[in-house]
Amino acid sequence: CTFFMLSADFVRQFSGTNLPFYQEIREKFATEEPLVEVALSYADVVKGTHIETTLAVSHRWMQPDDPDPDGEQLKALKGFLNSPAGKKIERVWIDSACMPQDLPKGSRSEEDAAAFKRMLKEVNRLYLGTTVLILLDLSYVSRFWTQFESWMSMQFATPDGLKPAVGTENERHHIVCIQNAASQATLYTKALVDSWADQTPEQAHCFLSKPDVTVTNENDKKGQLPKIKALDATVQGAFGDISRSLEDELAASEAAAVRAEAELTAWETENDAKAGEKNRLKVAARQAASAVAAARLAKEEHARAISSGVVPAMMKRAEAAALAEAEERRAEEQRVCREAVDRSRREAEERARKEAVDRSRREAEEQRVRREAVDHSRREAEE
Repeated sequence: CTFFMLSADFVRQFSGTNLPFYQEIREKFATEEPLVEVALSYADVVKGTHIETTLAVSHRWMQPDDPDPDGEQLKALKGFLNSPAGKKIERVWIDSACMPQDLPKGSRSEEDAAAFKRMLKEVNRLYLGTTVLILLDLSYVSRFWTQFESWMSMQFATPDGLKPAVGTENERHHIVCIQNAASQATLYTKALVDSWADQTPEQAHCFLSKPDVTVTNENDKKGQLPKIKALDATVQGAFGDISRSLEDELAASEAAAVRAEAELTAWETENDAKAGEKNRLKVAARQAASAVAAARLAKEEHARAISSGVVPAMMKRAEAAALAEAEERRAEEQRVCREAVDRSRREAEERARKEAVDRSRREAEEQRVRREAVDHSRREAEE
């Protein structure tokens, strides 16, 4: 499924009070090209392909025709994007600006209506496969969509289905309290996490199906509830597809490498000579061997991530962060070592300078004493 998303830099630099609807962005900001179309499959979800660079926003529409009348949501969104946690985000998905809206009623074209339905049907991929920003106000916990989104944002995909991500390396949700909830942010944040972090799909389905969990369009609730129970099977199927795909890719690359090596051997036999490094067949064999190594590494990394209980992309991010941290430590150690060497050199130079000064003073004093002795002897002789 493909989704329209906003460039994060467009949002960071947007000067208005609130974000326009999708159709207005498409028409009035065409030269900036803020909207990009991004494919997001369940394979991407389980691999965590988009977690580091894509943000999905979970928020409540404050009014039926305006999600953010006073601009508080945009303010919170921009604040997050400009924070250390949001600095790597490249794309933002928020329903009002990324899905064609039917406001005023009946204004949406047939093509836009079809795109809206297509994206709405698969919207759970966004909240399972990206970083999620929850804009929490006092009425957030009364709505079907917001609670459904917050639950998904606190899960991660495993070969056995969905598991709680909160408190693990797979945690990817961020909560910003807005409006009246901001005055007791710690309390409301904890309450939301406690409500959803450990819920199984069955428990989430049971809770969300209750009549006091309201939704504007009852058909949305009816359409999404059955999917909750099926999410475990959906995720398990995606893991199976990835494993088969990695196996197929490795087998295909190994077969291609065998063919490339056979063609190279045949050429060398026919010409009774070793192929040079720039020989076309030699280059092809080398590239085929590299493809095998890459396919084998991808399979091993996927298996290692599963055995570690970490989303593959999160594992790579953690490893990259660990490497960066190790590099920083090495750089710091080298800096400390250089400073120690410089300090030792300066101390040695200072000692040498002091010794030279002391030696010069001693020599001057010795010369003075000798002169006085000579003068004294001379005066005595004269006397």
